[in-house]
Amino acid sequence: MKRLKQEQSLNQTLTPQQILQANLFQLNSANLEQRILEELEKNPALELSDNESYLNENQSDDENDDKFEWDQDSLDNFDNSYSDNFNKKQLSVNDIPIKDELDFHDQLKEQLKDLNLSIQELEIAEELIGNIDGDGYLTIETILIADRLNINELMVIKVLKKIQKLDPPGIGSRNLRECLLSQIEKKEIDPMVWEILENHFDDFANHKYQEIISNINCSESDLKNAMDTISSLNPKPGLGSDTLKNHNIIPDIIIDNSNNNWNININDNFLPELTVSVGYKKMLENQKEKKVKQFIKSKIESAYWFIDALKKRHQTLYLIIDAIIKRQESFFSDGKKLKPMILKDVANDINMDISTISRMTNGKYVQLSFGIYELKYFFSEGIKTDSGELVSNKTVKEILKTIIENEDKKNPYGDEKLSTILNQKGFKIARRTVTKYRESLKIPIGRLRKEL
Repeated sequence: MKRLKQEQSLNQTLTPQQILQANLFQLNSANLEQRILEELEKNPALELSDNESYLNENQSDDENDDKFEWDQDSLDNFDNSYSDNFNKKQLSVNDIPIKDELDFHDQLKEQLKDLNLSIQELEIAEELIGNIDGDGYLTIETILIADRLNINELMVIKVLKKIQKLDPPGIGSRNLRECLLSQIEKKEIDPMVWEILENHFDDFANHKYQEIISNINCSESDLKNAMDTISSLNPKPGLGSDTLKNHNIIPDIIIDNSNNNWNININDNFLPELTVSVGYKKMLENQKEKKVKQFIKSKIESAYWFIDALKKRHQTLYLIIDAIIKRQESFFSDGKKLKPMILKDVANDINMDISTISRMTNGKYVQLSFGIYELKYFFSEGIKTDSGELVSNKTVKEILKTIIENEDKKNPYGDEKLSTILNQKGFKIARRTVTKYRESLKIPIGRLRKEL
């Protein structure tokens, strides 16, 4: 028999205004502009406070073109006047059309035209190119492509060999060994290089140089010359070929120092200023039909929420960077020394939630006199020194990097030795922490840093 049971619970839910604020807080200036334009299209109760100055910036040229009336004299004098005006007019960067460049995969497909492939080979080639990653390596087994196209795998491999000879050489390789061999295939090169890559690649990859010397019966200097040649090859042929568009960083905050005072400028002056439509307000006052009135009211409320959220984003960003400056004033002065600081520190300083600080600092940049930094850069854990002072782990990482750069490459340090050296410098740090920091710096283990 079913029983009715009554329970009391407390659930926390976010209001629509809070959700909107959270969404806007995580956007940087460039994305925020796009979001504002989307909201303008979506909400008719939201308007630009100065329509002419913002809209005409993009429309004035088109309007002038539409109003211009051609007459016969204009046509007759077009060639001469155009060339004269062109010489007198100085083009700005924005006037110059941007070349529409092919992306990495399209560049490879363009090169296929020079290979005189059959229709079937072209289909295989396009399938292979579509499965090449950003580093330039084939990410799918050739047998799978053969099964998909219902052909022999040898035909797929044959086409793959042709792709590997495209520019850049080694593109479409299935592993590093194949990539390097593809790059030296048509070069006049020391036979020892081929011998090492073909028959002793595992020893080469693991820096077992003495075993290579013993197996191929060569001198250390000969091996070093061969290693120099191999080092000149490109292990990631895709990286230098991808014509990805450059993404310019637009700083969200600009800071300068004047008379020992920090001037904080939130870089949102280029964003359109918004206001609630006066026409919609009048419609709300005069509208008597209930459903229509409710619709207008909801749009006006949404417009007010959006404008309020933008203001709070501006205010919160100012409070956060002000708190960061107070805690990191030595770095803002000379860019040399960061102090340990976590999100909770700033959250406590300005009496806000840690999640708000995280959203506001992620993907946003500040411009200083000596560089541009992501706000996340200023946050780091602390390492205690022998004197009891807390030092930023970013400082310790820089010291670790310097130690590794200056080590004897014939006998590189292991993580245990690196930990000992750092402890001798006054940093209380365990071996596992050294390993963590080394890996975050993308530095290989000692054995793989060994050189001749």
